[in-house]
Amino acid sequence: MYLPIVNKAKHLYVIGNGFDLHHNINSSYTDFHQWLNDNYCEIYMKIDEVYGYCNSNWWADFENQLGSLDVVQYSTSVAAQNQPDLLSEHCDGMWDDAQIAVEQELDGLYSNLRDCFHEWIMQLNPPSKSRMIDFEDSSIYINFNYTKTLEEVYNISSNHIWHIHGCIDDENEDLVLGHGKSHEDLKQIGSLVELEFHEGLALEAAISSVAAQAKPVKNIIETNQTFFDSLQLIEHIHIYGLSLSDVDLPYLALLAQKAPNAKWEFSDFQNKNHSKIEQFVKANNITNFKIIQLEEVMHKRQLKITFPKILLI
Repeated sequence: MYLPIVNKAKHLYVIGNGFDLHHNINSSYTDFHQWLNDNYCEIYMKIDEVYGYCNSNWWADFENQLGSLDVVQYSTSVAAQNQPDLLSEHCDGMWDDAQIAVEQELDGLYSNLRDCFHEWIMQLNPPSKSRMIDFEDSSIYINFNYTKTLEEVYNISSNHIWHIHGCIDDENEDLVLGHGKSHEDLKQIGSLVELEFHEGLALEAAISSVAAQAKPVKNIIETNQTFFDSLQLIEHIHIYGLSLSDVDLPYLALLAQKAPNAKWEFSDFQNKNHSKIEQFVKANNITNFKIIQLEEVMHKRQLKITFPKILLI
């Protein structure tokens, strides 16, 4: 994984999936939903079985929804199917049957799902060059996408780009994907109910499996603290195509802290993120900002000059 060379950069571009969608890449979670159903129907159906019926809204927020499993209802259901046989001479060895069943089912599902997600990312269609936007010189980029649109369409050097959650450049790299709930968050939900011993073991297994799907934002920040510290002289921060999901907000909050005098620019497709942007700038004391559409910063088309026809006699 490369970290960009900051040096004298004045502009920082934070690139999200809306940027790839702008370039006509079929990279939405809705696209993944359809691809998974078409290619791995058994895994698609398993998600419905475990999480309950997952509609289009669930899939549109796929990453965050990975943490939405009702761990209590799920684990007690599995425990009901794996009751210890109190009459058996080997009863003591059967108390953890429900726990093992939860671990096997959830860990297997998440492993298969991540493999499918990686396969889907690797086969995305190439970006269109007809919708290029203008980037400022002396810029660096934090890319939340796994694709190489910046490198392939704009010929930007990898030395200026940080693929913060991984890149398709390395087929063996683990792409960072996940929700924003911690083990403590999930455990607090489970503490509200009284359970039998074997149900408690199953619940703890469910909590651990779901918690393992969290995006390691805190660890990524701590590991790359030196890079974030180097952003103090950044004058402009451009947020292009990022949905401002709760799980990714700590990154942006840190940027606001490290570059307190920067001017901010947010793209907002069809004004869908306006309230989130307003909440973010207020929470982080950002007063110098503007909201745009990516179409506003596209390459200016050359004027087409129509010449009069010359009649040949």
